[in-house]
Amino acid sequence: MITKSTVGRRSRTARLATALVLVAAGLAGGLVQAVPAAAATSCDFTFESLKARNLDKDNGSQTDYVWIQVEQRWFPSGGNGVAFQLNDTRYAGSFGNPTAGYGSNGLEVRVVLDKFPLNVTVERETIACDAVNSDTITFSNGDAVYDMVYSVTT
Repeated sequence: MITKSTVGRRSRTARLATALVLVAAGLAGGLVQAVPAAAATSCDFTFESLKARNLDKDNGSQTDYVWIQVEQRWFPSGGNGVAFQLNDTRYAGSFGNPTAGYGSNGLEVRVVLDKFPLNVTVERETIACDAVNSDTITFSNGDAVYDMVYSVTT
């Protein structure tokens, strides 16, 4: 015969069994999550130099003021671009030695002109996470042309 106390014991037993199943599933899920995925690719970008092959300001002062933007970071920091005249080459120290770590999705780099009151992006490029030593990439907007030398280590 089933009494009220028997029903109570069965439902407590069922609740306890359900709780144990949920705990076991959670532990199993935790164990699965603890297994590391394949190692992510990691690269380090190092800016080496920038050369002005053609200026944006071809008459008047004949000086461009330039920043390098690496993802969301600006080089040099401090609000003043680096002055360039035609065929000038500026090395990493002029920009505050830009470096960045990044993964397999690549790294977005821009050459940006300080044209008061606004900045103008010459061009943006995505640098792959592949080892290179002193590679050159050209940034151009149809007028200004700049060659950047950089290295990537993996």
